[in-house]
Amino acid sequence: MFSPSSAASSEVTPEPPSTAPSTTRGVHRPANVARTLFHLASGGLALAFVELLPTRGWLITAASLFATAAWTCEITRRRIPAINARVMRLFGPIAHAHEYHRVNSATWYATALVLMSLVVPLDAAALGVVVLAVADPMAGFFGRRFGRHRLASGRSLEGAAAFATSGALASLAWMTASGSFAGSRLLLALVAGVVGAVIELFSKVDDNLAIPLGTSVAVAVAALLG
Repeated sequence: MFSPSSAASSEVTPEPPSTAPSTTRGVHRPANVARTLFHLASGGLALAFVELLPTRGWLITAASLFATAAWTCEITRRRIPAINARVMRLFGPIAHAHEYHRVNSATWYATALVLMSLVVPLDAAALGVVVLAVADPMAGFFGRRFGRHRLASGRSLEGAAAFATSGALASLAWMTASGSFAGSRLLLALVAGVVGAVIELFSKVDDNLAIPLGTSVAVAVAALLG
């Protein structure tokens, strides 16, 4: 974390936007269209990596390079406040307040891609990416617009339902389009949507790490048992 003891540090490190909350749970966050579009684009890029790279080794290498670059940036901006100021000035339009002084979601996502490329079948990894890319922003939209029944996690029942439904539908659409998991698509779509929604509700780590990794592992296990 950054040290507040230096006056120079406080001058070059930008403050989080005053309209953004300081935590990620239990609060109402305003809509951020730019972040949603970036989220979808990141999912599309990750899905292209999973599907188009010729071998698992290529995917591991590509994901590891992205994760290494992301973690190098995280370490550097913690040690040099001026770099943090420039990075957050660049990504300010899509950053949450807590990301000014904590690991950002893109770094956790890159880490999830490395872990998925190492431990789960690639078809299951693709569903983890699809669920995060589609269901997470859908849950945010419906939770903000229609959320009336708050759960213990601070999320809403309406947002959780939107997550599970959109995650299942997106997973089913992707399996149909890609030809993966023939014969068990409906079951695996339901697993992907429901497990992803449960992880979003109760996970104590960043969604961009927990959702794709947890969902892909659940799909892989369900496919094996089914």
